Amino acid sequence: MDRKASIETAGLRIAVLCGGTGTEREVSLVSGQSVEAAITGLGLSCDLFDLSANTLPDSLDPTRHLVLPLVHGAFGEDGCLSAMLEDAGFAYAGCDMASSALCFDKFACKAVAARIGIPVAEDFLLLPGEPVPFENLAARLGQKMIIKPRLDGSSVGLHLVHDKSGFESLADELSSRDYLAESFLEGHDLTIGILNGKPLGVVAVFPDGGLYDYEHKYTSGLSRYEVPAEIEDAQRVRLEDWSARLFHACGCRDLARVDFRLGGNGELLFLEINTLPGMTPTSLLPKSASCLGFTFESLVLEWIGFALDRKQGRRSD
Repeated sequence: MDRKASIETAGLRIAVLCGGTGTEREVSLVSGQSVEAAITGLGLSCDLFDLSANTLPDSLDPTRHLVLPLVHGAFGEDGCLSAMLEDAGFAYAGCDMASSALCFDKFACKAVAARIGIPVAEDFLLLPGEPVPFENLAARLGQKMIIKPRLDGSSVGLHLVHDKSGFESLADELSSRDYLAESFLEGHDLTIGILNGKPLGVVAVFPDGGLYDYEHKYTSGLSRYEVPAEIEDAQRVRLEDWSARLFHACGCRDLARVDFRLGGNGELLFLEINTLPGMTPTSLLPKSASCLGFTFESLVLEWIGFALDRKQGRRSD
């Protein structure tokens, strides 16, 4: 029996959890609505839940719902939502609490990459109340550097700093939470999806102005994409190997998206893992999946299948 028939026969419904209270609420709502439309297009029953608090909806039922978490950023990607779903006995798709928390911490995730021999950008952890002079950072990272929150997603709070004045203009932000300062590699971003531990296609990202920040991710026309990326075969093979190894080293499951930076000299650096990547037809993970022939609906059905397998005892992770 195929997945769709199994879901229908068991009388199960798909619960899509989106929204949340964090900085990525609006992005999450778009992802949720897109996935809901795909599920409806597949002929399956779907309940869309817009979370306005960091709690599970009262009407969410572990006996009849297969859960697709789509709360981007805090609460969704930091492991809190996964922990609640696990404690309440839900069958859900996506990374578990431990891997979500690890990958949400960019500093810790880069440490895992470095430990297994995958190159990362030189960095420095900036802590509130412990200001670091720009001259000290520039001596270590170079005059041009990336500043980004240690814990966040969707390029929220991402800055490209060119000089001392640009760095000092961020003083208020840097005093509010942990930030990561990284050396800047001239080039462009590459991203690759992972589905059930196996790499999908590599996608190249070319934002207008060179920085793939929140605005360039979600404003039409501000970025150009190559699907699949026009890179050397050796680079593609290396990215496939690295992304699969990182997925397993971080304890991820089901799906994720792994981001890299390609320098003009061919240098490749790991950036981060997204355990709950955007899920609209034009998001990066679906673009990556399309390289292997997946439509948006078939990708969503594959995702639902992970929760179904757990519900039916075919997955114990």
